[in-house]
Amino acid sequence: MNKLVEKILWMALPVLFATACTTDDRSSLDTSGDTDIHAFTINGVEGTIDSENSTISLILPSGTNLQGLVPSIAIGDGAQISPNTGESVDFANAGGILTPVTYTVSNKDSYQKYKVTVDVAKAKITSLKIGSVVADIDEATKKILIYLPLGTDVTSLIPVVEYTSGATITPLAGNPVNFTSPVNFTLAYLGSTFTYEVTVKLGDKPLPNLVIYNGETVSPTWSSIASTINNGYLNPKTDGINTTSTCIAITRRKEGSDDGGRPWSGGALWNANKVNIDPKLYDRITVMILKSVAGTVQLEIQSDGEANKDWLKVSYSADALGKWQELTFMIPSSRTAMINNILVAPHVDDSSGDPNFVTQLMYWDQLIAHPKP
Repeated sequence: MNKLVEKILWMALPVLFATACTTDDRSSLDTSGDTDIHAFTINGVEGTIDSENSTISLILPSGTNLQGLVPSIAIGDGAQISPNTGESVDFANAGGILTPVTYTVSNKDSYQKYKVTVDVAKAKITSLKIGSVVADIDEATKKILIYLPLGTDVTSLIPVVEYTSGATITPLAGNPVNFTSPVNFTLAYLGSTFTYEVTVKLGDKPLPNLVIYNGETVSPTWSSIASTINNGYLNPKTDGINTTSTCIAITRRKEGSDDGGRPWSGGALWNANKVNIDPKLYDRITVMILKSVAGTVQLEIQSDGEANKDWLKVSYSADALGKWQELTFMIPSSRTAMINNILVAPHVDDSSGDPNFVTQLMYWDQLIAHPKP
């Protein structure tokens, strides 16, 4: 035999043997076992089984606790499942976040995994209009408020409502509604009901509060004014009236210190972070303050270019030292110039020679302009 051919054959033999063994091993596996989940039920509600993607979804009535549920599961003859039928399972964590559970069905030499998701029924009104006017929806309180022009006949209005697909609503769409007093609109969906209180008011819609800074959704950068400002500082006391995660911090030193010791030491919103408050529409500004010494807090308001200045002062009370206090600063009724710059000085008292004043961190947060009533 040709030596080259002989060498090739000897090299091929292990591959042939390995292939033969693999084929034998495979032929000995019994994959005929039924590994399907045929039914999945919780509290009498049957889940939807997607066999192609091996998923199961189930929606329970609103308000159902998704922890400690006990599913009833139908599987094929000879099959085993884990977690087992009748076993208590959590389909959400303690915070209510859904946690899909994997069920494994095994039978003979086969197995199949199913991802099971359980939720509660949820339906909501997403939009309500009367004519061209769009209502404000407060989902947390399930209250809907809409302002219509003075003189509108509220006894026979036809609202246009958008809501969760598959739900039914009362009053029925297209029917006139008497809004002389608040009216309940109820959605029925998957055995649960969701009720909204709809109120119609006549007149102009009030201006909203103007959030200038809250450390979370509105967080312009504060500039340092004879001080060191820490933007995005962790809120040191979230268990009081101010639960936001971050705030502004300043190291306030004794009078005469090189940094942060002047009465007007603080922070400013101006230049790229300037505001735009019309004193004809807004009459007061509130801010949360936290410090460990009582004294006067100052807001300086200016127009662009540091013009038209007003100095507003309010006392941080000794009755609640070390806690957040909400202070209200009234904009002078005589002011007509726009407010573009806001400077916060958390302690403008002259601390020179005051034995009760020590260098300390001071904080502010939740700066909000409020419309005139």
